[in-house]
Amino acid sequence: MTRLRSALLAVAVLVWLPAAAQTSLPLDALNARIPADFSPLHAGEKVQVEGVVSVPAMHFSSRNTLAIQNGAGGIFLETPPGDLGLEALHPGDRVQVQGTLRSSYGTPVIVPEGIVILDRQAAPAPARVPLKDLQGFRYLGKLVRTEGRVVETGENTGGAFIDLAGSSNVFRLFVPEAVGEPMPDVSRFNTGDKVMATGVAHQFCTGPPYNKSFELLVDDPASIVRLDQGWFIPPLTLAIATTLVLLASFFLWSREHRMNGQRERLRRTFHLAEEILGACSAEAILKLLAETLPAILGITGVHLYVHNRAAKTLDEVTAEGGEPVSTSLAEPAGGAPAGAVACFHYRTLLAIPDIGRSPFPIAPREGGEPKSLLLIPMQAQGELVGVLELDQDNRTRDFTADEQALGQHLGNQIAVAIRLLDQRSVQEQLFRTEKLAAAGRLISGVVNELQAPLASISELAMRAQEREHAGPAGREISAIAAEAQKASGMVSRLVSFAAEQVEARPVCINTLLHNLIEFREGDWKASGIRVRNLTSREPLYVLGSQGQLEQAFLNMLVHAEQSLEGAPQKVLTIRTSVLAKRLVVEVGFSAPPESRQAGETAAVLGLTRTVVAGHGGEVRLIEKANADPRFEVELPALARERVSPVFAPEAPLADYGRRMTALVIDGDDAAQRQLVALLASRTFRVVPVDNADTALELSQRMRFDIAFCSLHAPGLNWVELSERMQAHVSAFILLSDGYDAELAADFEGEGRFVLARPVQEADLKRVLEAIEPRGSAVRTGAA
Repeated sequence: MTRLRSALLAVAVLVWLPAAAQTSLPLDALNARIPADFSPLHAGEKVQVEGVVSVPAMHFSSRNTLAIQNGAGGIFLETPPGDLGLEALHPGDRVQVQGTLRSSYGTPVIVPEGIVILDRQAAPAPARVPLKDLQGFRYLGKLVRTEGRVVETGENTGGAFIDLAGSSNVFRLFVPEAVGEPMPDVSRFNTGDKVMATGVAHQFCTGPPYNKSFELLVDDPASIVRLDQGWFIPPLTLAIATTLVLLASFFLWSREHRMNGQRERLRRTFHLAEEILGACSAEAILKLLAETLPAILGITGVHLYVHNRAAKTLDEVTAEGGEPVSTSLAEPAGGAPAGAVACFHYRTLLAIPDIGRSPFPIAPREGGEPKSLLLIPMQAQGELVGVLELDQDNRTRDFTADEQALGQHLGNQIAVAIRLLDQRSVQEQLFRTEKLAAAGRLISGVVNELQAPLASISELAMRAQEREHAGPAGREISAIAAEAQKASGMVSRLVSFAAEQVEARPVCINTLLHNLIEFREGDWKASGIRVRNLTSREPLYVLGSQGQLEQAFLNMLVHAEQSLEGAPQKVLTIRTSVLAKRLVVEVGFSAPPESRQAGETAAVLGLTRTVVAGHGGEVRLIEKANADPRFEVELPALARERVSPVFAPEAPLADYGRRMTALVIDGDDAAQRQLVALLASRTFRVVPVDNADTALELSQRMRFDIAFCSLHAPGLNWVELSERMQAHVSAFILLSDGYDAELAADFEGEGRFVLARPVQEADLKRVLEAIEPRGSAVRTGAA
């Protein structure tokens, strides 16, 4: 009662205040603004207004406020905190207010000096206003109702608030906290709820310009009503999240599908690589690739090119029974082989998506032209072995980086397989050489058993023929003598073919090596090779064939010389010694491992091992870490006291410089060995090679009297070889498969001859007798 009495007293006081100095203005005029900062235009003026109370008074910690309105607009009345005069006014009271207009946080308010209640009527109904229209000056101070979606709820020092989603920014519903009352509870509202709120349009802008921060003052949380339950997750967010989940699921599924495909491709590729390593030939490798690769990489064709070092070509591997095709590395023809040659020269993978725009003119292939090509260099231990070609015939395509890497891995596997096939071929050749050596030793034993009886038969037949020259048995005795001589000749030729000694004589190894050093010393000096001659000064003898031993040691020296060609330090060491009645000859050379070809070393060992084994010895190639490689030859030593003066080597070896040197060029091992044996039996120095390119290189570095060249020798063709070697040899002898009268008529001439293989001793003798004078003249001029 005391509080109500005080309020009535305050109203009574306000009612009797004079109103002489007041300016009467409509409510809508009070919201006029200054354009510069949008502050109230009439701030500081004394005004008088009329209006109807729309909501009960609301209390803040710093002020009390009450909204009145009429049809034109609305205004707020504001009193200091603790002033309870505004509580006497209720919604529906029509009042006349005199006071001073001022700005409260951008909102025009009247600080009342007098309030007169004129009458009481129905409380104003709230106007339904869209949320976007409340963000302006038009509805300030008026009771309105609006709707919106909740984006946030919370509290501050003045009360509780709910932020609604506006057109450009959020719009706040503010419920002030009355003094002494608990904080209004708005926690029942959630983000996404659609609410309807009733309150007075208000502005709370803390600084100029005063054209923002509009809000709705709500006197009671009950004036905020939920219209529908909001989504726990907003629909847009839910849609975006669902889309992202679907995209992520599709990506993971496609990635797993792709990974499964790649794993299957790798598994099949590794299986193919294992089969390639076990293939028995290049044709078998091509067949495996043609059957498997189209399914793995989606291609339509496979071609395989292998480098022919001797012929300097890329030889295309064909199916069994197919016609081989070779492409020159110097002048390739057009088409895909030209691309293979470019790939080989550049030593890099070439991917051609569209062959029509490639720099390589494509010649039509059987079955059509390829649209796309992938050319892969096949490398093994840094050596280029050939090129793998993958075709796409029915469409153009870009080979992916994974496909290119997979193809390169497969190409390197093929290169390793081809190298293994080559090594297997060398091993088989060495095995055949061992078998020939064993056969040679067997033949030598048989010959030793046959030579003595045949010699006795021949001698007895000759004696009987002398006694019975005129008798009736003379004809039979002559036949016996002739057959014995024929058998003896056949045995001698058999020994020569087996590379065994025809006639064992004491041979001074030191003198033989000394003469070989003198023979090659000039060329070694020109090549920068320094020779360390550590041979013993005392004569060291073995029992055997001087020509065959000379050939064996010459082959080792020539191989060492070739290996030293690219070495930084060119040192050749030759040492002899005797250990436990065994003569040991060491030929060491300071050649790095990369300068030596395994195939050439094996060939030298094969030829030398046959000769040395025929003399009861052994030959080894010793290679150790941090040490120079060396050939080591071990032969049975012959005691000096057992050497008869008749076989003293000084006489024949003094004539060493006048002996002839022959170069034998033949890829057929059996034919080459047969000719080498025939020449060695005639005291020739012989250097055998298996291709024409090596022969041409040797002829420019060594002096040869005669060159024997097979018609089918690999490398440079025999016509060009004979022309280019004409200035380096005194005679060039072409070896044909059989006697060819037309070939002999076209080729034979000055210093040129044709012999049929296998070479017969009589034919060889005829040719040598024809060229020996010429060879002597050449040697004399050279000397």
